[in-house]
Amino acid sequence: MQNRSLKKVVIDGLMIAIVFLATYFTRFPGPIPPGYINLGDAVIIVAALLFGKRNALLAGAIGSALADFAVGALIFVPVTFIVKGLEGFIMGIIVEKIGNKKVSEIVAIVIGMAIMVFGYFIAEATFLGLLDETLGLTAAFAELPLNVVQGLACAVAGYALVYILSKNKSLSY
Repeated sequence: MQNRSLKKVVIDGLMIAIVFLATYFTRFPGPIPPGYINLGDAVIIVAALLFGKRNALLAGAIGSALADFAVGALIFVPVTFIVKGLEGFIMGIIVEKIGNKKVSEIVAIVIGMAIMVFGYFIAEATFLGLLDETLGLTAAFAELPLNVVQGLACAVAGYALVYILSKNKSLSY
């Protein structure tokens, strides 16, 4: 029992670190600084589909928010913490609740990426615009296509990673 708990803590820490690294090192500037697109969501997909809602919540929220902090996108840190954490948690719940593995994975990924796209759109269009005049509805619409591209790229990359990693039975949580 103790080894199982230790394994969970280690995998949680590793996934937080990998989300951070994937987000930080694959970032491309967006149209409205300090926003950027990245491939971190692919790793959140891996966390949700292979390790479940708890791991995906932690990895998405903490790893992504730390990346925003590290690049100086401080205004986005709380939004990222909530959006990416929710994204991972909901994907994990979907995989847990739907019986058919392939269907649940695809549904989870589509809904997870929709949470990311619309979560940032809503945040940028509403309260972030109150904090920074360069943000608001216009910025939200300007970044929307890039967030969709990020979601699509991460959906494909995340699903491919899950397929490859699921072949390794030692990854069980």
